Amino acid sequence: MRTRLPIALLLALAVASGFQAVVAHLPARWGYAVSDFLIMLTVGYASVGYYRQASCASGRLRAAMAVGACSTALWSLANGLFLLTRPSLLGAGAEQVGGLLSIVAVALLPVGLILIAAPLRGLAQVRRILDIAAVSGAILILAWQFILAPAAAAGDREGIIVNLHFTVPEALAVALALVTAAGSVPSRGARALHLLAAAAVVLAVTMMLVVVHNGTTRSLWFENGVGGGFVLGALLMALASRQALPTPGDDDVRRLMDSAWAAMPYIPVILAVVAVAVVQVRTGRLGSMLVWLLLGTFGLVLLRQLTTLRMVGGMAVALQRQKEQLAYQAHHDPLTGLPNRAAFQERGDLAVRDGGDMVLMLLDLDGFKPINDTLGHAGGDQALVTVARRLGEALRPGDVACRLGGDEFAVLVTGTSPDDAMSLARRLLTSIREPMTIQQSPVAVGVSIGIASSTPGSTPSLDLLLQQADMAMYDAKANGKNTIRCHDGENAVPLPPVAAPVAVP
Repeated sequence: MRTRLPIALLLALAVASGFQAVVAHLPARWGYAVSDFLIMLTVGYASVGYYRQASCASGRLRAAMAVGACSTALWSLANGLFLLTRPSLLGAGAEQVGGLLSIVAVALLPVGLILIAAPLRGLAQVRRILDIAAVSGAILILAWQFILAPAAAAGDREGIIVNLHFTVPEALAVALALVTAAGSVPSRGARALHLLAAAAVVLAVTMMLVVVHNGTTRSLWFENGVGGGFVLGALLMALASRQALPTPGDDDVRRLMDSAWAAMPYIPVILAVVAVAVVQVRTGRLGSMLVWLLLGTFGLVLLRQLTTLRMVGGMAVALQRQKEQLAYQAHHDPLTGLPNRAAFQERGDLAVRDGGDMVLMLLDLDGFKPINDTLGHAGGDQALVTVARRLGEALRPGDVACRLGGDEFAVLVTGTSPDDAMSLARRLLTSIREPMTIQQSPVAVGVSIGIASSTPGSTPSLDLLLQQADMAMYDAKANGKNTIRCHDGENAVPLPPVAAPVAVP
C-alpha cells in the first residue's frame, strides 16, 4: 500500500462516492447499517495498523501511534454499537454510549496530529498557534456564509448559538490539520501525517454539514456528501496507518519550502476573502458578524507576520554569530586559542605586501616529548597551553603568535627594529624555559628559536622567510637546543649568549 498510495486514494474516493450514490436509494435503516459496517471494519483495520506502528516507534511517534490506535478502536467500537442498535439487539443506552465513544475518538485525532508533527519551541510555537487561530477565523467565515447562514436567516437564535458551539471546535480541528500538514516535509515519511490531516479535515467538514447544515435545513442525514464523508474519513485513516513514519532529513527545509504544502494554511484565508467579496458584490453590504470575523482573521495574520519578522531577525543574528564563530574556529587553534597556520599565512602575506620591517620567528619546544610520555596527552596539552599564554604575555600589541601544529609555534613582528626583535626573542626564550607545574609535578621545557627578517626594499616571499627561519631553528637545535639562531640571508648565525642554558632532556 505504501508504494501504491495514489491508486489506494483513488479507490478510497471511488468507494466513498459509490456509497454516497447508493445510500440515497436504500431504506434509512439499511443506509445506516451499511455506513456503520463499513466504518467499523475500516477503522478497526486502521487500529491494528497503528498498534503495530506504535510497537516499533519510540518517543513522540510512539505516543502518536498509540493515540491513533485508541481513536480508531473507539470509533470502530462505537459503530459496532450503532450497528447493533439498528435491529434493536441492544437498548437505546448502547447508542448513547456509541455517541460518547465517537466524540472521544474524534477528540483524540487532533492530539495524534500534534504528537506526530515536529515539536516547536519559542516564537515558532507562537507562530503555529497564530496560524491555527487565523485559519480558524477564515474557516468560520466560510462556515458562517455557507453553513450557519440558513439558521441565521430563519431567526433561530438558540440554534445559532448551539451551532456556533459545535462549529468552532470543528473549525479549530480543520485549522490544526492544515497547519500541521503545511509544516511537514513532502516525503514518504510525511504521508501518514498528510493523510491524517486530510482525514481530520474531511471528518470535521462532514460533522459540520450533518449537524449544522443538514440539521438546520431538515435535510436527510446522508445528503450534501455527508454519507460518503464519514466513509472517506475512515478510509484515509486506514491508509495513514499503513504509511512509513516520518524521519527528518538534512534537506527537509528546502524540500518543504519548494512544495505546495507550505501554502496550505493560506487557502482558507483566500477563500474567505473571495466569499466576502462575493457577498459585497451581490448584496452591497456585509453583516456585522462577517466584518468582525474578517477583521479578527486579518489581525491574526498581521500578528503572525510580525512574529515571523522577529523570528527572521533572530535567525539573522544567530546566523551572523555562527558565521563569526566558524570564522574564529577556522583561524584559531582549539587547544591554545592562538591563531593557527591559516591565520599566520594570511597575516604573513599581508605583512609581506606592506613591505615594511618584518621579523619572523619559528619556535620549537625542547623537552616536550618526555612530558607527553610521562604525564600523558593531558599533561602535554597543559604544557602547550602554558607556553601559549607566556607567548601572549611577552608580545607587544600588534605582534602575532601562532601555533603551527604539535609543539611548533611562530611569532610575526612588524614595524620594529632588529635589536628590539632580538630582545623579544630573548624574552621569549627566558619566559618559556621558566619551570611550570603540571599535574602537581614541576617540569620545564626549552625552546629553539630560528629568526628570519626582511627590511623595506627587500622583496622576500613568506615561503622564503619561513624556509630561512626553519633553517635557523634547526641550526639552533643542532647547537645545543634552547638557543636562538638568526638567518642573515645566507647562513644561520648565533646571537650573543643570554644565560647558561637549562638542561633539557
